[in-house]
Amino acid sequence: MHISRFRIRSFFHNQDLAVRLYEKEAPYMARTTMLTLTGISYTYPSMSEPLFEHVSASFQQGWTAVLGDNGLGKTTLLNIAIGMLPADTGSINPDPHGLTIATCPQDNMVRPKNLDDFATDWSPGTMRVRNALHIGDDWPYRYETLSGGETKRLQVACAITARPDVLVLDEPTNHVDGETRKAIVEVMRQYQGIGIVISHDVALVDATCARCVIFERRHISGRNITAISTYDGGYTQAHELMTSRLRGDEESIRAARQEVTRLRSAQAQRHQAMQSAYARKRNGWKIDRKDHSALDHHKWIEKQTDTASGAAYRQMNKRLERAQRTLDSLTVAAKRYDGDIWIDIRPSNRKELLHLTEGIIIFGSGRMTSSNDAARTPTQSILHADGHQWKVAHNPGMSGEKPRMPGVAIPKLSIGQQDHIGLTGANGLGKTTVMNALLDSMPEDLPHLIVQQQTGEAALSQTMRRLAALQGKERSQVLAAFAQLNADPDKLLSNEAPSPGELRKLMLCLGILDRPQLIVMDEPTNYLDLESKVALARCLADYPGALVVASHDEWFLDQVVR
Repeated sequence: MHISRFRIRSFFHNQDLAVRLYEKEAPYMARTTMLTLTGISYTYPSMSEPLFEHVSASFQQGWTAVLGDNGLGKTTLLNIAIGMLPADTGSINPDPHGLTIATCPQDNMVRPKNLDDFATDWSPGTMRVRNALHIGDDWPYRYETLSGGETKRLQVACAITARPDVLVLDEPTNHVDGETRKAIVEVMRQYQGIGIVISHDVALVDATCARCVIFERRHISGRNITAISTYDGGYTQAHELMTSRLRGDEESIRAARQEVTRLRSAQAQRHQAMQSAYARKRNGWKIDRKDHSALDHHKWIEKQTDTASGAAYRQMNKRLERAQRTLDSLTVAAKRYDGDIWIDIRPSNRKELLHLTEGIIIFGSGRMTSSNDAARTPTQSILHADGHQWKVAHNPGMSGEKPRMPGVAIPKLSIGQQDHIGLTGANGLGKTTVMNALLDSMPEDLPHLIVQQQTGEAALSQTMRRLAALQGKERSQVLAAFAQLNADPDKLLSNEAPSPGELRKLMLCLGILDRPQLIVMDEPTNYLDLESKVALARCLADYPGALVVASHDEWFLDQVVR
């Protein structure tokens, strides 16, 4: 029997004994090349209004990004698509229950179902994924002790190596550093089935996706609905296509409104003409009653005039009704709020707000050593400052040796009154250490705002209490700024608890009231949908004061750093 490829499984019972099984590895054969959803509607059991109605989408072989604001139903539609949730109406072809489906949840604490199988799978395909994601052999056996980035890599590996017909990744690059993001992109490109990714990561979507399914709020006949549109390309291309289409929609709406206005004016003129004709008829003509010929001629003229005026008026009514139906059938993007949220905020009069001398910042304690120590003592990592782009990286001089001083070596650092600084680097190398050292150098009287990466129950309670205490102009200012960050103020007013992403937006908006001259944000794009990230980037780019942002999101940093 001819065997072209082999799968090797290795079971290591201890350091001295290894048993290897050689099995034929079949080539990947997808059971379907397209998953099609048609006319899908869904309403939450507790809601009176549907989440979405009669929406359709197709997912082809290759990667498709599912994008849109939080709360529009992206996850719900995908749960319907993979057979985890029944739709109220519509069809799915082929039936997902006949397909092999794997999912990678956003929560990295969720243990993969096939983790035990992955632990003992040493096939060539799985080994390629293991190597690409730099997964340690012992990781499956100590899942609970792995870092956030390590658990995410292991989740992705388990999902892809299950060799599913349909693979769904939910925010696979949340909370991971740049190196992990690159590794995830590499293994996503290896997958040959139908791939669906929910992500706010522009670089990931541009690098992996051939099309985008975009959820958006559309305004039609006085109400907002959820609509779904598909565009070719990654996010950058799809966003350009969508923007062009939205401009066309606006132009169609304007033209339809102008036509309705014109026809209403013409209808009013016809109505006035009919009224004049009726008035003449009521007033009559001064004709000798004995002149029967003149009377008959006048009656004939009146009849023709009435008939013509009435027909013209009815025709105009029909044209107006058609134009109104056309206008009512057109949809336009629901209103988004743009504007300047930095009202009355001015840069500090100080030329320099934060300053650190050259040296080593010790991990944990934050203690600084002198520049002489930095020159002669090997450290774990080094901060490179290229203008306003700062990056913490491994010390290339260590070559795997244990550093004599556990810390990060830094050059002289200075932040001016309007500097926008971006701080990036792999997890565990000292970004937070550098941030804390900078904050320790901050003058006590400097108005500032700090938004941390982790926001717990205490931060939620404190933030909501402050919002509830606001009145009048300040309350209106906060809610207006919240709306400009692509958030819904009505949810706050209904006492609905904000999501983690919404909470961070609200903390920023409340902080504006203190007129900060320095804003420090740690991973601000975590938990944000793509449009919210775009809105936040636009607002922070316009901030007139000093800004320090620690983030793995290169696209976001490119927008806000200056």
